Amino acid sequence: MYHPIIQEGVFLRTHRKQGSPAHIWLLHGFGESSLSFREVFSSELAASYSLFAPDLPGFGVSPPQPGKMSLEAATGVTIDLINALSRNRPVLLVGHSLGSVIATWVARELGEIVKGVFSIEGNLTRSDGYFSALAKKFERADAFYRYFLDLIYERTAENEAYQRYFASVRFASPQAMMAWGRSSAQLGESGTYGSDFAALECAKLYYWGTKSTPEETRKFIAAHDIPNRKYTGNVHWPMVETPEACYHHMGEFFASILK
Repeated sequence: MYHPIIQEGVFLRTHRKQGSPAHIWLLHGFGESSLSFREVFSSELAASYSLFAPDLPGFGVSPPQPGKMSLEAATGVTIDLINALSRNRPVLLVGHSLGSVIATWVARELGEIVKGVFSIEGNLTRSDGYFSALAKKFERADAFYRYFLDLIYERTAENEAYQRYFASVRFASPQAMMAWGRSSAQLGESGTYGSDFAALECAKLYYWGTKSTPEETRKFIAAHDIPNRKYTGNVHWPMVETPEACYHHMGEFFASILK
């Protein structure tokens, strides 16, 4: 279903499609890995597009890389990967949760090569940091990691999405978790990541759940007239809970950009 590769010390799940009109890059969220996008490789998107889902440094099976584990550094790593594997190809970006911040910054830096950004409940307001921003309460990465594992483990009985999330967090580096979490908290205080997404010049779509999106973020979407689409479901992971619908909606958006 996918071909694993290592590029610049980063593990990626990949699928190359001959004649693909664009390369889709899928960027995981806080504590996650490419496991969160596993179903994309058997979705309708795989019939048309080349797909790339990295485990960013310190997450999944990609080892920590000193100096490359903040959100800003992860953005640079992603840009390097795209330049190496998608050179001279149109790029479509998918970001889940905090990975949407990385997708936004990548799109801003790469310019015209990026044709669109599909944000799955990406961080737009301080309220969206309900998991990642917890890191600011801790001095030590190992203490935060143990606390966070216990927090997510308590929710694994609720549904498969939390079980999958717990599995990814178990592979994450405590130092990477802390670095991303502190970046998230700082961005929440500055309020810049929502305005960065709203200001993107490429096509964009914000995909949000009626039960999982904070009220502050809903108001931000409306106030900034951000193109958006609602999904039904109980959790923050539509690509796990309702993958067929999620990837169908993603495909509709990308097809509208490329036609």
